[in-house]
Amino acid sequence: MNSKKSIILSLIFSFAFIGLMAQPKDNSPYSRFGLGDPVDNRFVHLRSTGLGGAMYNPYQINIINPASNGYLQATVFDLGLYAKYSKLSTTDGSSHVYSGNLEYLSLGFPLINPINDLLEKKVRKYDIGLSFTLMPNSNVGFDITSENEHPDIGKISRNYKGSGGTYKFLTGIGGRYEDFSFGLNLGYFFGKINYDKDLKFEDVFSSYANEYHDDFAVNGFLYNVGAIYNFVLNKEKMTKSNNVKPKKIIFGLYGSSKTGFNVEGTKYNRSFINNSSLSGETIDTVYYNDTIHGKGALPTNFGGSIIYNNQDKLIVGIDFSKTLWNQYFNEVKDEQMFDSYDISLGMQYTPNESSYTNYFQRINYRTSLYYKTDPRSEQDNQFNEMGIHLGLGLPFIYKRKISRMNVDLNFGKKSGDLLISENFVKLSFSVTFNDTEWFVKRKYY
Repeated sequence: MNSKKSIILSLIFSFAFIGLMAQPKDNSPYSRFGLGDPVDNRFVHLRSTGLGGAMYNPYQINIINPASNGYLQATVFDLGLYAKYSKLSTTDGSSHVYSGNLEYLSLGFPLINPINDLLEKKVRKYDIGLSFTLMPNSNVGFDITSENEHPDIGKISRNYKGSGGTYKFLTGIGGRYEDFSFGLNLGYFFGKINYDKDLKFEDVFSSYANEYHDDFAVNGFLYNVGAIYNFVLNKEKMTKSNNVKPKKIIFGLYGSSKTGFNVEGTKYNRSFINNSSLSGETIDTVYYNDTIHGKGALPTNFGGSIIYNNQDKLIVGIDFSKTLWNQYFNEVKDEQMFDSYDISLGMQYTPNESSYTNYFQRINYRTSLYYKTDPRSEQDNQFNEMGIHLGLGLPFIYKRKISRMNVDLNFGKKSGDLLISENFVKLSFSVTFNDTEWFVKRKYY
């Protein structure tokens, strides 16, 4: 793969990605709280296992823990997308919502190409890797209408709409020395969120209706750090034979502190005539302010994993993370948030990744169970979510290199004392392309 062509294609995909992600794509009522529905930072291959804090792979990217960059052994280009079906239920009925979009773009590569070491017969105790990722941070999308009857003026209609979201661009670097690695993600956080509310008196001819609009744009910097340690259980056997793969327990930790961001907003309230030939025309702008400025803060987050890896054939582990959302604030849109946590149990099984005769033995079979609480609440009743992931890692050959397609099926339910409950099925898909020719030292020209 030509490096220049890869970079150009990555940039084209990035601009297309931003354009597509800016389009309305969901009807999620509770995305009106905070910055919207938070996006899972696990890429598809990690989402299926529910593990991120201690997982690494020489041919795949993990932005949860930037220390994983230190284990990259090939250039990786990863593109993810999803499709989702949700059933929203209330005491009055239910509705069905279908959505889908691009989810992330990521490029990673080792700064020390292992092919050079192989050609020069070098054995290194250290490696360094770098990655770049563009993805959403949160999504806002809802369109809700409520109607009620007034004995004197008839039907009153209220419509609530929200759109937009926040995004982030991350640069991650990780270094490995023997069994320990350390990494750092630095990123830029940005986006814009819009809220609209209409109040109409449907049965009153030429009545005045009201429209309320709020929006705010955010931008700031963010970071997180991580570390991974491998405790090898069969070192003695490995020293006696080069064909023995390691059995190891892997510990991973990651986290970030509270970080600030800037906020700029606009608010206005206008009146217009409804149910007449002049419908929609502004009669009076009651309030207008486009110079709202403020500050905000993203909360502290930390987590970790413990994984048992049996020669890359069986991987099982537990992952836990906690976010101190009580630290979150937004001076333009003030609201209370609660601390949240996420716990998952997961595994990956690969019968025989070296099999030449049976393709099914080279497939990664993945699954996980999870439970997490949501920082948002309704009348001080915090939401929670539970579900199961089922996934596959499907290897394929591209330009004589082994690459991979990853599929994840997520069955979940948001529960709690909610006015609107949600059951959903989400299908995620990613394609990971690998290339080993970047930074190769050419000896012959």
